[in-house]
Amino acid sequence: MDLFSKRFWFAFAVVGLVSSGILAAPLKLTLVKFDQDRRYVVVEKQVPAARLAAPFKLTDDAGKSMACQWEQSGDGQVVRFVVLDVPAGQAPTFTLDHSDAAPSEKSGITIKDLGGGSYSITNADHEITRYNVGPLAEKFKKPYFYPVMAQGVSVTRAWPMEDKPNEAHDHPHHTGLYFAHGAVNGKDYWSKVQIVPKSLKTSAGPVCGHLMIENAWGPDMLESQDILILDAGNDLVMDWSMTWKAPGKEPVALGKTKEGTFALRVATPLTSSDPGKKNQAGRGTGKMIDSFGNQDEEPIRPEKRPKDKQPAAWADNYGTIDGKPLGICFMNHPGSYRFPTDWHVRNYGLFAANAFMLQEDTLKPDQPITFKYRVYVHGGDPTAGKVAAVYAGYANNKVEGE
Repeated sequence: MDLFSKRFWFAFAVVGLVSSGILAAPLKLTLVKFDQDRRYVVVEKQVPAARLAAPFKLTDDAGKSMACQWEQSGDGQVVRFVVLDVPAGQAPTFTLDHSDAAPSEKSGITIKDLGGGSYSITNADHEITRYNVGPLAEKFKKPYFYPVMAQGVSVTRAWPMEDKPNEAHDHPHHTGLYFAHGAVNGKDYWSKVQIVPKSLKTSAGPVCGHLMIENAWGPDMLESQDILILDAGNDLVMDWSMTWKAPGKEPVALGKTKEGTFALRVATPLTSSDPGKKNQAGRGTGKMIDSFGNQDEEPIRPEKRPKDKQPAAWADNYGTIDGKPLGICFMNHPGSYRFPTDWHVRNYGLFAANAFMLQEDTLKPDQPITFKYRVYVHGGDPTAGKVAAVYAGYANNKVEGE
């Protein structure tokens, strides 16, 4: 073989290795600067196999190794990692590279099939929640998460799934944490008509658990859910993306109603009394606040809001359970349908985001709509600033890079 041929075949081999990702240059990802402190920033990046091949390793701008995980998507991998804290004004850079080592078997989140359509999601210390899609979902008309655990306690009412002392037995369709709507083509998918689970795929690793869900709302609507459950220690962080799509060529009527949509029935200690009403035995001492500082049920709900005022970006129901101060915060992403959403919050214990309290809509064929929410269950008082930082991290996670 002459010298030209040797050089040609060497160059061809190098190009092949680069195209396979083995010798490709590391990928630099820079989190776009923001003017507030941020917490729990989820970074997602689609990495073509021709650019960089799995398995991967990740380091921060100081060269420190960080946890990341990935799963097959299209012609490559979706890589995810979480930046716990980003001070205001900072734009950290991360380096993603191919690793010759096998992926670590250490798992921050584990998803276990318990049988009977129930899936347990845990971190190293405790069970975070269970997702129920089997007979229990059929019994209660929809899939749901119960219990929901943080700070060592369940933040959801047990009834009707379990019968525990000192709990109200109203609204039997309030089953933990769920997504439903009371007016779809005139049908009540909030409490009466079955939402049928069609498929469930899961993955888990050191960063998060991932649930990919398909549901059928009878013949009226198709729904996909994409849920990330982070390894957040004693707190809980769940990022939800739910997409509605018309199943055929006919539009779907989405009615105006207070019966919906993204909801959690809070544990009894987080409820509170309604001013002026009698017969409220068993209520808790919970409080509510939103991102504007409005407090308690009435100013957070939309009915009396001035027409020139928008709803808040997040709302928090907080108090004490078994002596532990904590709060449940629902956060609405700026990229969500009808952001900022209205809030259907009630002193008796329903805590919900509802984009249809004041206005109906039509779901058009080939024009799906997507709702995006973060559920953050935290220790302590939400007015301390931590909640605002978690929302900033949720709403501002754009990265720059290839």
